[in-house]
Amino acid sequence: MPRKSSKDLLKRVVEETLAEYGGEPVKNAVIFYLTKMHGIRPEDVIQKPEEFVKALNDIYGSFEKIIETVLCEKIAKIYGLNCKNGFIELIKELKKK
Repeated sequence: MPRKSSKDLLKRVVEETLAEYGGEPVKNAVIFYLTKMHGIRPEDVIQKPEEFVKALNDIYGSFEKIIETVLCEKIAKIYGLNCKNGFIELIKELKKK
């Protein structure tokens, strides 16, 4: 499992990316919905990547794929990993480190 600092960094990347698509109010609303309706906080993404993606799809519909791709690219760049297999596989790979 990644160190706590990795979990914190991942949380920050998720929050920043959500804010890019609607600003702080939208980010806060999405995080509230993720937490209350799906039981997923940004810091839980590393433990529940499939649930996170499903929850984003519930919120954003097909636009979720864009957010997922942006997250994948940012996280891959930070950790020097490859995002070619998608967000969920990237998180699973990160979790092994």
